[in-house]
Amino acid sequence: MSSDAADDTSCCASCGKTQSDDIKLKKCACNLVRYCSVTCQKDHRSQHKAACKKKLAELFDEQLFAPPPPREDCPICFLPMPASVDQTTYKVCCGKVICCGCLVAAANVENNTHSPKCPFCRNKAVNSDSKLVKQYRKRMEENNDCIATYGLAGMYLFGNMGLPQDTSKAIELLTLASEQGSLEAAVNLANMYEEGNGVTRDVKKFLHYTQMAAIKGNEQARFNLGAYEQARGNHVRAKKHYAIAARAGHDGALQMCTYDYRSGILTKEELEQILRGHKDEQDSMKSEQRDIAMVELAPHEHLFVGPK
Repeated sequence: MSSDAADDTSCCASCGKTQSDDIKLKKCACNLVRYCSVTCQKDHRSQHKAACKKKLAELFDEQLFAPPPPREDCPICFLPMPASVDQTTYKVCCGKVICCGCLVAAANVENNTHSPKCPFCRNKAVNSDSKLVKQYRKRMEENNDCIATYGLAGMYLFGNMGLPQDTSKAIELLTLASEQGSLEAAVNLANMYEEGNGVTRDVKKFLHYTQMAAIKGNEQARFNLGAYEQARGNHVRAKKHYAIAARAGHDGALQMCTYDYRSGILTKEELEQILRGHKDEQDSMKSEQRDIAMVELAPHEHLFVGPK
C-alpha cells in the first residue's frame, strides 16, 4: 500500500478498506493509523514499527514533561502541604495527612502532647504498637488506603512496631501501595530496584516507578529522573526534569539548575523563571503556625507516628 494511503486514517493502513457498518477501523496506539483487523495490523507492522515507536515516545514525553498537578492541601488549615514529608504526619485513625503546624498547634491547645487527640477526627492516639499495627491493617484492607499500606511496608522493612523484619513482605506491600497511589512508595521501590536492595537490580522497573511518581507530582522522583538523565549525558532532558522539580519547591533541583546556568545549559531568563517559581511555591507553603511547629518538633518527635 502507498505511504499516502497509510497516512490516511479514514482507511485501513494495510489493505485500504474504508470504515462502514460492517468494517470498524481501530486506531493503533500511536494514533497515526487505523486497521480493520488484527491480521492487517500484523501484516503492516514491519512498515509502521519505526514511526509507531517514535510517535509513542513523543506522546509519552508530552505526558512526562507536562506541568505536575497542584500540591494537596492540609485538610485543616487548607494550605498546600509542605514539600518535605518530614513536616507532615499520617493519622491512621481517619486516614488524613496533617501538616506539622496543625498537629503541634492542636497538641499545644490541649496541653497534652503525650497522647494527643487527632486534630481532624478528634480520636485519641492508641497506646500500643500492636493496636497501631491493627489500625494500619484495617485501613489497608477495608479502605484500600495506600498510605496505610506504605506504613506497613516500612514496618516490615525495618522490623518496627513488633513486626519481624521481612524484606520480601515489605517489597510486596510497597508494590501494592504504589498501585494504590502512594507516590512515596513508588519512589522507595524505584530506589530499591536501582540499587538492587532486596530485589534483582532492574533499571526498567526503576524508571517505571520513578516516572509514574514524577508524572503524578512527586518532586523527589522528578529530581531522581534528572540525575538519571544527567549521568547518561542527556543534559536537555535532565534540565527539564530539574526545572520542573525546582519550580515545585525542590531545593536540590534548584541547586542543579544553578549549576546548569553556570555551565551554560540554562539561560539567564530560564533561571530567573525557575527562581521565581521556586519562591512562589515555597511561599505558598509557609505559615507562622508551621514556623512555630518546626521549632517545637524536636521535643515532640513522638507525635509523628507512621510513615514520613
